[in-house]
Amino acid sequence: MKAALILTFVVFAVVAAAAQAVQPPPATPSAFVAQAGPFKVDSMEFTLAPKEGMEYKYRLERGAGLLFSWTATAPIHYELHSEPEAGPKGYAETFDKQDSRDAGHGNYVAPFPGIHGWYWENRTESDVIVRIVSAGHFTESLEFRRKQDVKRKGFN
Repeated sequence: MKAALILTFVVFAVVAAAAQAVQPPPATPSAFVAQAGPFKVDSMEFTLAPKEGMEYKYRLERGAGLLFSWTATAPIHYELHSEPEAGPKGYAETFDKQDSRDAGHGNYVAPFPGIHGWYWENRTESDVIVRIVSAGHFTESLEFRRKQDVKRKGFN
């Protein structure tokens, strides 16, 4: 009788602990952001000459996500930054800045409408190839290089 009582208590304790363990977490309203259309995919390759820098950015609305992976054939300097649509000319907010990296991977959510992306700089004495693959709710990409017109690519 005593053994049955102990067994019943143990089973009850295990069931109660299991019920507590599967309680759902509190609601997280910001975890889901509906978008007006399907996501886009972009894949680019750039060659940076020795000591050359360039920017590649996407036009995103506030709350739009950007999933990305970039690689380089040698370590380079990079910055992930954004320019708000309504901000003062030349203003940028930097989110990540690193030296001597040959790759970057992540998920970015635009805190404001504007252009969001990278500055890469080759500080070596040889050409470096940068490859990027991105998916997200962007409408345009822009490529900025010194002494060249801005290259724009639209995504419908």
